[in-house]
Amino acid sequence: MNTTDRPTFQRARSPEHRERRARDLLQAAAELAEAGGTRTVTLKGIAQRAGVHSSAVRGYFSSREEILLRLATASWQAWSRDLRQRLGDAGPLDANGLAASIAASFAEHSLFCDFLAHAAVSLEREVPIDCLHEYKSTAIRAVDEVADAFHRALPALSQADGREVAAAATALAPAFWQYANPGETLKLLYEQVPQLASAHPDFERSMTGLLAALIHGLTGPRD
Repeated sequence: MNTTDRPTFQRARSPEHRERRARDLLQAAAELAEAGGTRTVTLKGIAQRAGVHSSAVRGYFSSREEILLRLATASWQAWSRDLRQRLGDAGPLDANGLAASIAASFAEHSLFCDFLAHAAVSLEREVPIDCLHEYKSTAIRAVDEVADAFHRALPALSQADGREVAAAATALAPAFWQYANPGETLKLLYEQVPQLASAHPDFERSMTGLLAALIHGLTGPRD
């Protein structure tokens, strides 16, 4: 949506108006992140897309990092909800099937992978404590939710081990996503030098293989 397509902001006169304006700014940031990646989002860009002056954004959020971390919080919820729905529809799974379902869920939530890549490095370091508390609480709750779903889909995987799988998956996904989706110059290099192809993994296949190995190890015989 172009800036000209958005209504011009006026000063919010009520809590309801302020809440709506905050949602509009979050939506503008989400659209920018979807289009160019998290690292390209700026306060100026958010303001322009939402049709407000740059200084107005500070009336709703303390920083670009706060905006992005709040979007990341919502992404945790959406990923957990969609993965649990996917697993519920799939019915009983073996280790390979569970791994493939988890990997597919990340592939469908590419912006979540991008948020995860930036969260610990920068976003968590520049936000108010209430924003950070909400983010961490939501992440822990999402991990518990999907761990329960893993156990239901594959009873041999305990809920405790399911949390280990969820933790590993959310650590691997942002790294693999960055490697699998390089910038234009790096893409060109991979095309020109095929010997470097091993540095450009297939996201979903790589995630599935590593997660399957982990789940097989957790559900197999132990000393």
